[in-house]
Amino acid sequence: MITHNTKTLFDPDAFGIFVRPGEVVEVRAMGINGKKGMILSGYFDDHAAFINAVQDVDKKQCAGVYFTLQVIDPRLIARAYNRMKQSDLTTSDRDVLYYRWLPIDLDPVRPAGVPSSDSELRAALDLREPVKKWVMQDLGFSSPIEAMSGNGGHLLFRLPDIPVNDENKNMIKGILEDISSRFSTPQVSIDTKVFNPSRIWKLYGTTARKGDAIPANSYREARPHRMAYIDNLGCEL
Repeated sequence: MITHNTKTLFDPDAFGIFVRPGEVVEVRAMGINGKKGMILSGYFDDHAAFINAVQDVDKKQCAGVYFTLQVIDPRLIARAYNRMKQSDLTTSDRDVLYYRWLPIDLDPVRPAGVPSSDSELRAALDLREPVKKWVMQDLGFSSPIEAMSGNGGHLLFRLPDIPVNDENKNMIKGILEDISSRFSTPQVSIDTKVFNPSRIWKLYGTTARKGDAIPANSYREARPHRMAYIDNLGCEL
C-alpha cells in the first residue's frame, strides 16, 4: 500500500541516491501503446527533464518503464540528450563503469505476462525481511533500500562503486545464486539473472502493466496494475 512515507525517483533525495551530480542514467520504456517491439530510450543528467520525460512516457500505457541501476559512461548522453526517442541502441555491459548496487528481485511465481495478485505480492514483500537480515548479518552489508516493483519486492544493497570486470561480475552472480538457493520458495523466486551490469530496473514512480488488469470475482483474486515505489531508503548513503 502506498503511504505518505513512500518515495519515487521523482523525489530529489531518492533520485540523488541513484544518480549523483555529473552522472547519467538511461530511461527505457517497453511496449509503448501496447506495441511489443516499440522501445523508447533516453539519457538524463537533469532531474527536471527526467521527471517530465518519465511522466509523459508512463502515460502511453507502456508495459513498463525502467532505468539503468549501475554507473554508466556519461558520454552516452549524446544518444538522446535529456529526452526520449525510439531507439534500439541502449546501454550494454561494456558501457557500465561501476557496480553501485547488489540488486535482489523477489518475484511471485506465476505465468509470464500476468500481474501478481495481492496475496502473491504480499508473499514477495514478506520474504524481503529474512533475506535482508541474512545479507546484513552474514555478508556484512548495511541496511538496504526496500521497494515494491509493481508485482514483487526489491532489495538494493549499496556497494562501494566496484569496477565492472569479470571477477566482480562473477562475484555478484555468485551472491545472487547463494541467496536464491537459500530463500527462493515455490511461491517466490529470487532472480539470479540480474547480475549483469547493464541490467535495467523498474523505475519507481511508474506503473507496471504486465498483461491486462483483472478484477476479482467469486472465482479469482484481482490482478491489478500497480505503481512501483520505494518504502524504505535504508541507511545513509
